[in-house]
Amino acid sequence: MPLPFRKMAKSEQVAMGVDGCPGGWIAAIKFPGQALAWHFSGHFEGILQAAPPKACILVDMIIGLPEAASPRRLCDHLARRKISPYSSRVFSAPPRESLSATDYTEACSIARRATGKAISRQTYFLIEKIRQLDVCSDDSRLHESHPELVFARFNKGQPIAASKKLRAGHLARIRLLESVLSGSANALASARTHLPRKKVGPDDCLDALALCAAAARPEKLIRLPEDPGQPGIWY
Repeated sequence: MPLPFRKMAKSEQVAMGVDGCPGGWIAAIKFPGQALAWHFSGHFEGILQAAPPKACILVDMIIGLPEAASPRRLCDHLARRKISPYSSRVFSAPPRESLSATDYTEACSIARRATGKAISRQTYFLIEKIRQLDVCSDDSRLHESHPELVFARFNKGQPIAASKKLRAGHLARIRLLESVLSGSANALASARTHLPRKKVGPDDCLDALALCAAAARPEKLIRLPEDPGQPGIWY
């Protein structure tokens, strides 16, 4: 049975998939030749401190913010096209200027001045986590990812139609993960037993596992866009 937590040896090549959750961050971890494990931290710094130097870390959170001079990210546009007609599953990145906001009204006001458009409440609720990532975005181990892009890639390029909030969609994703990352179903069962449900939800663990599965094969990762001079989403 996968362990809920494990201290990582600093010399290991490790795949990590990380998702934001109500209590902070949850990481699904794959050590070479070992079962999947979990690591929970209230702050992203705790995830990075636990990760060995050779880790490949994919995180489902925005890295590389647009600014007033360049208010749209090409990677968001390309990601929506990849999972069409479910493009609403990709949130728009808020402008960097909005990170200074102290409430939703102020964030919208700042965003309008910077880009001509307000931000959604869903995006506003991510701002604190985006702040945490923004200060460590130059860490070479770290890449932005998106679980729905990963699921589509593993599903022969086709996005999964059913929402992960529905039982059919949840089970479809688990089956797909088990086919590419053996032990995923057991890892989810372990998470339900060992991780605090008020801090880490089942969907958070599912998304973290998807990113871990992609990170386990870094040579096969795809970047949107290919241009390294722009923010990118890896899957």
